[in-house]
Amino acid sequence: MTRRTFVGSQIAAVAASQASGRNQPENAPAQRRSQSSARSDKPNILFIMADQLTPFMTSVYGQKVARTPNLDRLASRGTVFENAYCNSPLCVPSRTSMFTGRQVAPIEAWDNGAEFAAHRPTFVHYLRLAGYRTVVSGKTHFIGPDQMHGFDERLTPCIFPAGFVMITDWRLGARINNGTSMQSMLRMLGPSKWSRQLGYDEEVFRRAIGRLRRYATGKQDEPLFLNVSFTQPHDPFTTTAEFLNLYRASDMPLPKDSGDIKKLSPTYEWFEVFHGTNLEKLPPERIREARRNYLGMISWIDNRVGQLIDELDRLGMADNTVVIFTSDHGEMCGTHGQWSKRLMLEWSARIPLIVSIPGRPGGRRSPALVSLVDLFPTFTELAGAKLETPIDGRSLLPILNGTEHGRDREVVAEYLGEGTLEPIRMIRSGQYKIITTNGYPPQLFDLERDPDETTNLSGDRTYSAIEKKLINKAEQGWDGPALKRSVLGSQQERLLIRSINQHGTPVHWDYEPVEPGPYQS
Repeated sequence: MTRRTFVGSQIAAVAASQASGRNQPENAPAQRRSQSSARSDKPNILFIMADQLTPFMTSVYGQKVARTPNLDRLASRGTVFENAYCNSPLCVPSRTSMFTGRQVAPIEAWDNGAEFAAHRPTFVHYLRLAGYRTVVSGKTHFIGPDQMHGFDERLTPCIFPAGFVMITDWRLGARINNGTSMQSMLRMLGPSKWSRQLGYDEEVFRRAIGRLRRYATGKQDEPLFLNVSFTQPHDPFTTTAEFLNLYRASDMPLPKDSGDIKKLSPTYEWFEVFHGTNLEKLPPERIREARRNYLGMISWIDNRVGQLIDELDRLGMADNTVVIFTSDHGEMCGTHGQWSKRLMLEWSARIPLIVSIPGRPGGRRSPALVSLVDLFPTFTELAGAKLETPIDGRSLLPILNGTEHGRDREVVAEYLGEGTLEPIRMIRSGQYKIITTNGYPPQLFDLERDPDETTNLSGDRTYSAIEKKLINKAEQGWDGPALKRSVLGSQQERLLIRSINQHGTPVHWDYEPVEPGPYQS
């Protein structure tokens, strides 16, 4: 039996143990080291994240002009989830939801200025309890005084502020956000000698590689969980000539003409105003150039993914390391005339998700409906941890092990942040998706017949039974008017604190790591 096969069999055994409830208790932190005997007993986990990466602009998910050979290579070693979603199409809510395994409304992860409460258990806490050394290099976007949330080590600061900075105010109605508008996103198109994001991501990559090397040459007996979290291809769209010149603007496919997005719902007027897409219609050459720059950033990410995989091979860690690649949300990329995220439409809400487990067959594709909250139970099951926290996700291991097809799975996503003026909830069930907005008619799509979401079927009598069923699902545990009151109240409290913090001694929550020396283990 090879070591790779051994790891696969160990994971299957852990899954069986979880199912039968025969987990070892983790009732004291002192047991942490004893719970993780030898490195080979539990797999290392390399968790790679991109930011604002829509799957539809990668070759893995069918984009013919994309050059992402290393994501293809990872897919050949693992399983591609063809219908993976974020649980809220905005950075902080999505990541907070992912780390806690909960939907955003119950944990009050409203927007990019919502505090991530320290009392909420994360999958990182469980991994530590199961004996893992938990490390993150890169973007976390944790808001609040707790800047660890279970991690033993943070190798870099975050590129975004940790305080009450990016807070929206629904009372003011629809208004443009100049910092995240289409005009701001596309202001830096063209080859860049360097950028803030490139500098940050290079540091993230350098420190992640260094940590892998220290682990491989050190004496720790703890398995390693390393989260490498890049900020690209988040806007503004720009990259170096090396990656931009992989593409020609003339080769860029244009989005399909879907007509006026407001025909789907009048609520899209809010997003058009917020993103500035109501101010101008981009000419085709500008759209192609924007997509070219976006793809160049994706190819940069792909290159670093390849180097991380190569380093695992070189260090002899590949046969004992699970590799997972995903993003926090997608990017509209000009579809429906829109840019950025925040919408529940496919290009914004869908994410790439590739999972490679040593000892498991590669080159597989799963049509199961899954989302980022499913990573919490997946990680804890990989680690053999006993789950004692209520979560909304379901482990992906039954699908990866071939014991579940996933046909009965559904996806729930919620949005209560900037751009909208009302709580939004989305349910994906089978081929159908419904988007409900408090006080407005729903949107119903048949994604099998209409993958580009051009026709709102709500009110069509042919689909009345389906619509009723999905609306009932969307209304379960969801009180739109009450949520709106909670969101408005939270916004006003945080805006008050932000205004006070601008006077006197500022409150500083941003994390500043102390990097170990080059020879320190």
